[in-house]
Amino acid sequence: MKKYLSCIILVLLCLVCAMVFYANAHDFKPSDGGGTTIQTGNDTGTPATNVGTNDPPEEIKVATIEEEGTIYGEYCTDTNLRIEWAIYKLQDEKVLYLSSELYLDSPNPINNQCNGYFTVNGERKDFTVQKSIGTSTLLATYAKSLDCVKDAEISVEAGLDINISTSSGITLDHLCSGGKIYATEAFKNMPKSYSLTVEHISQYPDLPSGDEVTSLAMVLKYLKYDVDKCELCDLYLEKGPVGYTSFYKANVGNPRNAYNSYGCYPPVIVNAANKYISVNGGSKKAYDYSGYNAKDLYRQVSEGNPVIVWACEDFDIDPSISRIWVVDGETLYLKSNIACMVLTGYDFAKNTVTLSNPAGTTFVIDKDLFEMRFAQMGSYAVIIK
Repeated sequence: MKKYLSCIILVLLCLVCAMVFYANAHDFKPSDGGGTTIQTGNDTGTPATNVGTNDPPEEIKVATIEEEGTIYGEYCTDTNLRIEWAIYKLQDEKVLYLSSELYLDSPNPINNQCNGYFTVNGERKDFTVQKSIGTSTLLATYAKSLDCVKDAEISVEAGLDINISTSSGITLDHLCSGGKIYATEAFKNMPKSYSLTVEHISQYPDLPSGDEVTSLAMVLKYLKYDVDKCELCDLYLEKGPVGYTSFYKANVGNPRNAYNSYGCYPPVIVNAANKYISVNGGSKKAYDYSGYNAKDLYRQVSEGNPVIVWACEDFDIDPSISRIWVVDGETLYLKSNIACMVLTGYDFAKNTVTLSNPAGTTFVIDKDLFEMRFAQMGSYAVIIK
């Protein structure tokens, strides 16, 4: 009798463990081909389009999540194409797997047919959504095994043709999202907290719209350059007229102007940094580090490299699109509340990061809030090393 009772208790414990795992981490199921397929539900009851190529699995194994994160769409409003991803390991296996899910976030349901694509490391899968799309809908999933466990860089990209209006009244006909997932064993050796001594430099009063170039000045100062923010702005920063300039090619307006200047994105700061280093000497080089998981930024900090990041001036306010320009056939969306600053430290135990804002001060903020705003602003970053 005791033997049967023990068996029953064991079975019940297994069922409870399985239910808890399912509620927290989905069902991870390996296929004969070495990849995986993830079975997930849909907020609106519409079946998700499985864009993986694996056959249905024969067994369920417990998975341990190694890394996970979110990649937000480039428009970063309440209307957004969002990619949720996780790198996990199945029990009794050494290989890592990637799972990714593509969602559409929208304030209102969409009833028209939408065509989209989901690409992982160049392998593209197209899909069509014919039914009504709700406010947060799973559109597609993709899963695969990682051939190289150490230093595996995965590019993820998605797009959706759709006619939709945001809450601010901006009409979008196409949504896209993309970024890089960097799986590396270096994360396991990262210190739990790290802080760099970076001298704070205010952009005021000379550069009222110059948070990007002043952030660069802070990093160059940290690297022992005798840099002047105004000289850096006047001599090394590419600038162009408002309405005729792409954020990716030059600063839109002059940072010395408080009312008619709208900043720039990483390629412009990278170019300015490398020109400055070329003229003033040194072996270091600036890199566009956009699209990476925030944990990659912390790894850079732990290696002695402060990171220039694009986030929010007021972290309590959701970003939105405030203006649109068409430059050389490209539609450019100006995001409200955007601000550039320097990431100088992190503390995993306290769940905080330290940022130096040229428009304010050096301050500590909740790590999850920073990561959300950083992602919503496009995961833009620059490092010099």
